[in-house]
Amino acid sequence: MSIDPVTTSAPATPATTTASPGLKGTKDEFLKLFMAQLQHQDPFNPTSGADMVAQLAQLSSVEQAKQTNETLADLATAQAAVANANLASLVGRQCHASAASFQLDGKGGTPPPLELSSTSGTKGAAIVITDENGKEVRRIPVADGSTSLSVAWDGKDGSGAAAKPGNYSISVDPGASPASINLSWSGRVDAVELGSSGPRLRIGGVLVAPGDIQTIGNQSTQQGTP
Repeated sequence: MSIDPVTTSAPATPATTTASPGLKGTKDEFLKLFMAQLQHQDPFNPTSGADMVAQLAQLSSVEQAKQTNETLADLATAQAAVANANLASLVGRQCHASAASFQLDGKGGTPPPLELSSTSGTKGAAIVITDENGKEVRRIPVADGSTSLSVAWDGKDGSGAAAKPGNYSISVDPGASPASINLSWSGRVDAVELGSSGPRLRIGGVLVAPGDIQTIGNQSTQQGTP
């Protein structure tokens, strides 16, 4: 009398339920799947010892990968803390920062002066401030013939209203100027702001990324800086 193997197909249902889309590849999930496989394996065709050893090796690899990821996350956190602490040394120093992009949060007051430098006299040039959508907020004419100029922006748009908090960009419309024109913020770093988008340095009423800093004044030159 032969034994009908059809009864061994029933365990297929539990295997389907374990393969849920919420699996994250953790050690506990691997163990649950491994135990489910042992409980529902075909008694007439059990998993071989070699296969079990291979799966246990996979479990070890999963655990090592998890520990590696945790270690890397801890290292990244520690490095970020050290970097933020180093940024604190910039507070009180006079700096120049690229004015290509910046942030307004409505808390810091008037933006610092914009320092313009040109390789030759300007002609019909203008400083253009745009919001994050590319809409022009303010256009400030530059005096013809300028090669080095400090330009003040009061933080207001063309209608005289205070610019809303958000991300902004600054560019120079050269007009008929034949020269290359550079623009940067010039002011004292008042604080380091730590937020979800990363650290930002407050210079007057604007926030700039640490990577935008171009020059840093000596501490000794800041004794009389207001």
